[in-house]
Amino acid sequence: MDPYDKVFAESYIRILGQGAYNPKFVERFYDLFLASSSEIAERFANTDMSRQKTMLHDSFTSLLDFARHKQASPQMEVLARVHGPKAHNIPPKLYELWLDSLLQTVAELDPGFNREVELAWRLTLAPGITYLQYAYTHPVE
Repeated sequence: MDPYDKVFAESYIRILGQGAYNPKFVERFYDLFLASSSEIAERFANTDMSRQKTMLHDSFTSLLDFARHKQASPQMEVLARVHGPKAHNIPPKLYELWLDSLLQTVAELDPGFNREVELAWRLTLAPGITYLQYAYTHPVE
């Protein structure tokens, strides 16, 4: 494991334990994400947020799996299709707001948060986010 993998894993455990669902983390993330732009807020206006919060956990797991294996799992391909232009039509620029909101949540809830932790999270999530952004213009069939 390289140093950033270790830094990420330690931060993740401080916030989420061994992958358990953390309601405080999810609530705070969505508070920040929905407040990050009027476009985001509009897109979630008629969303069942209880279901969405569960899906966040599942999506997050898919992003982490992609980071480890550098290969799209069936779940990651579904995530790309669901967020693609033929479904929810999530443009690539919105992933930056998603990541910024996530990192602000990490900063608030991880007592060990610092620049190294932030970079570790960015490096860990970058491959999956890049895949989703790429899949927007090169749809998964």
